[in-house]
Amino acid sequence: MGGGGAGGVGVIWHILSGIFKLCISVVLSGLVVFVTYRVFIKANTDFDEEVEIKKGNAAVGLLVAALLIASATIINHALSPVFDLVSLSLDFGLSGGLSARSLALYAALHLLLAFVLCVIAISASLRLFGKLTRGKMRMGVELEKGNMAVGLVLSGVVLVTALYIGDGIQALCKALVPQPQAVSLRVMK
Repeated sequence: MGGGGAGGVGVIWHILSGIFKLCISVVLSGLVVFVTYRVFIKANTDFDEEVEIKKGNAAVGLLVAALLIASATIINHALSPVFDLVSLSLDFGLSGGLSARSLALYAALHLLLAFVLCVIAISASLRLFGKLTRGKMRMGVELEKGNMAVGLVLSGVVLVTALYIGDGIQALCKALVPQPQAVSLRVMK
């Protein structure tokens, strides 16, 4: 087996493509975590979550961690069609004539839409759960007191929401953001 020639160039291209995808994923994950953290901290009007975290309120910290995990799960799910298209484009040149700029715009639109839908869905599910349990307990007040049981329950609500809405948000993103056409593959017999 020879390591040179066209086969060697193909292997090097796949390695470079993998490194590029890894770098994009690292940047994207850092961006998603930071923006998600800031948005959910600002969206909570019951109390200042950041102050509570600084005070060592583990119940609030647990809920914020669940929000980050759920958001990342939902956004990753919604972006999978974009990642597939970019992978095909990088690995096989199957972008259907799309430029890197068009692919980046397509990815940015998917990310923005997925993020907005994610924030709305998680916020709505937490508000609905709070309204349904209001007569029994005020979740925000208990959470601010550091009630870990409430932090666990609300974290569960957030994570279950993420499990249920990921496919729906992916489908909605695909329906609302114009889909670039990739070149069809022909399989040789």
